[in-house]
Amino acid sequence: MIKVCMFDMGGVLVRNFLVAPKLLAFLGRRETSFSELPEPFSQALRSHSKGEIAEKELWDVYEKATGSCVPKHEESLLGKFFEPTVDIPTLEILSKLKQKGYRVICGTNVHDSHYTRHQELHQYDVFDYVYASHLMHREKPDISFFQCILEEEQLKADQIFFTDDMPANVESARSLGLEAYLYTDATTLQAQLKKLKILP
Repeated sequence: MIKVCMFDMGGVLVRNFLVAPKLLAFLGRRETSFSELPEPFSQALRSHSKGEIAEKELWDVYEKATGSCVPKHEESLLGKFFEPTVDIPTLEILSKLKQKGYRVICGTNVHDSHYTRHQELHQYDVFDYVYASHLMHREKPDISFFQCILEEEQLKADQIFFTDDMPANVESARSLGLEAYLYTDATTLQAQLKKLKILP
């Protein structure tokens, strides 16, 4: 029996969350995705997402890996172009779940600057709790991310419904026994919840 519904943030509840295209252009690069940069930067980005290194260290790695200089800045570069917007139909579904008495939580891979911005925009307000990678020091699709949440929530895997827009994250959750589904849009989400008899 499902007791908790867990949602990813970027690509599920919020849109316009990708900063790479604008940030890389700002840095004078031709790439449009962080994955196109040298592997040491990708590794450092994951470490930053897990709260293992500060953003300053991330850009130190960038300069060494690319041979490029980062412009002097006071604010977070990762946060510079981050202006996420909420998908209202999905938010309405989360609100319905809360009205039905379900505990609604967020399980998200997030940088500290983005986490702060979400808080400023009150985009986490709908959740009863937010499990953020930079505070947990682990990130999806690592199985330990989900194991930690199961322990904190004191639930069995089949008591959590989880949806994410990344197939690897869904597969990892399923491997532990969570009721995990790939998110595409609010209409499909509604149908998934109806199939599981979580919502009418």
